[in-house]
Amino acid sequence: MTNDLGISHARVLVERGAAQRRAGEFRAAAETLTQALGIFQSLGDRRGEADTLIELSLAHYTMGESSAAIRGLLTAVGIYRTLGNRSGQAEALDRLGTVRHLTGDCADAVLAFTEALRIFQELGNRQGEGRAVKNIGFAHYLMGDYPAARKHLATSLALFRDLDDRLGEANALKNAGVVRQLTGDLPAAEADLTEALRLYRALDNRMGQVNALNCLGVVRCLTGDLPAATACLHEALTLSRSLPYRVGEADSLRELGVVHHLTGDSKEAIRTIKQAIGIFQETGDRLGRTEALNRLGQVILESGEASPEEALISYRHARDLAKETGSRHEEARAIEGVGRFHALAAIDADVATGHLRKALEIYRELGVPEVARTAELLARVSPPACPLDSET
Repeated sequence: MTNDLGISHARVLVERGAAQRRAGEFRAAAETLTQALGIFQSLGDRRGEADTLIELSLAHYTMGESSAAIRGLLTAVGIYRTLGNRSGQAEALDRLGTVRHLTGDCADAVLAFTEALRIFQELGNRQGEGRAVKNIGFAHYLMGDYPAARKHLATSLALFRDLDDRLGEANALKNAGVVRQLTGDLPAAEADLTEALRLYRALDNRMGQVNALNCLGVVRCLTGDLPAATACLHEALTLSRSLPYRVGEADSLRELGVVHHLTGDSKEAIRTIKQAIGIFQETGDRLGRTEALNRLGQVILESGEASPEEALISYRHARDLAKETGSRHEEARAIEGVGRFHALAAIDADVATGHLRKALEIYRELGVPEVARTAELLARVSPPACPLDSET
């Protein structure tokens, strides 16, 4: 096979692999794209190699193979820089930021997104600009900076609508809905997530459907509509397993565990959440694992299905992971959990009080609903001292 024929064949394979990925056939896509990558490398086609690595990274991280995705994207960034291909460099940086925030490396994710945004703006690429701004907003929400998240997501949503980019619009709405849920505006969260799901269904974007369904399940759980929450989460779980989309599967299992607990089956709740933790660990998703460890601690502490010490271990592990990833919200939840453990143990009120005050301080900084419940518990654990009656 001549060089020209080999390159033409490799390009056909890349197109086929991209189509397989869009159809949710991630394993088949990875195999096809790996074949194309080998051809480009053997023929010394560096541009083809870098383009294929970007496409291959999408399949890798969707299947939970984050380390392979990061290695490929770092290689692609280096190749594009060597070639002076700034458009390719920005695309690779944007993808790299996506994988980094999925694995909990939010600070480096923001750096990658910001560099991508600068290049997209210099090139006048408004589509890329909208995506990078949306991704910066997403990273800010993961770190608990909700005002910055709202600002970036609103900017990206307006840009996507101006460009008639329905997928970008759906992604921005989904992220905006999550921020609204985390800050307590449940009706607005449900509206954003329902519209995002409608768009994903219209686009036949199954990965997006999984994400929106999982988020809607959380909102409906918080509003007390457990049958609707269960329906959303079971649909998401079935769809994620059919793709396969491992992180989406773990998200579904984690939230189904909460529903099991609320419906009285705490034993199944613990089993399901532990299953989610295992998947998050396999895929390298530290943020997902942090959230699941906090859920596990809560279920154990409230149900009594396992020893309270197991809840304490879970909360402490979540706290350490939250600090590593920069997730202030999950850090506060873990600290609150440690405080609740000590409050229930009734051994050292000062330790309980110290943890609850720290959690309350973070919650107030974030402006989230957990302020009320934590302040209430703190008042019970450490009531204000009453002044002594003065002698008459």
